[in-house]
Amino acid sequence: MKKIQTLEKQIGYRFKNKQRLRAALTHPSYRYENPDVPADNQRLEFLGDSVLGLLAADALMKNNPEAAEGELTKMKSAIASGAALARAATEIELGDYLLLGRGESAAGGAERESNLEDALEALIGAIWLDGGLKAVRKFFDRHIFQILENSEPALLNPKGTLQEYAQKNGFGIPEYKVLEQSGPDHDSLFVVEVTVSTFGFRGEGRSRREAEKKAAEKAVQSLT
Repeated sequence: MKKIQTLEKQIGYRFKNKQRLRAALTHPSYRYENPDVPADNQRLEFLGDSVLGLLAADALMKNNPEAAEGELTKMKSAIASGAALARAATEIELGDYLLLGRGESAAGGAERESNLEDALEALIGAIWLDGGLKAVRKFFDRHIFQILENSEPALLNPKGTLQEYAQKNGFGIPEYKVLEQSGPDHDSLFVVEVTVSTFGFRGEGRSRREAEKKAAEKAVQSLT
């Protein structure tokens, strides 16, 4: 794990309370193996998800003055794209700073899309608590908004896009199947495969719904 001071330089924000940053970088698997660690990033992720929604809605309103409500809603849904958030996290090399349990680390958890997405949302929550709206908006504008704004329209609703593509091409309705569910109850991991005609695509996430969405994203990127 790199020093958090390096991450602070990369994101352009210096934390007053370093514990908030450490918590944002702490995966539940690490805390599970180290019970003395005061917090993991799950609560901050919950907060960051809501803050991200606020910032995205505000930015989209300002940057798209002629857009109707329906258009803004579709663009805002890009926030739910794990691919977009993972790309933003990769740009700041967030995976290099994550504290992971031994098993999660050995399984490539630092590159796992769901971990990067969760950590980025947790980081947003931590900046909000530590520096307030001005600080978190600066981070959002600099590191996230351009990626979200430029996300491919087809990935805003990947399951719907995939179903429309499959039916249009005579493939029927895509079929989703859970291949694996692993990990403790507090940090389960689902692996789902979606089948379209003879093609199969896999995705993973902390819930079946998230894993299905990730699988659909891969299918859309490959087939359309």
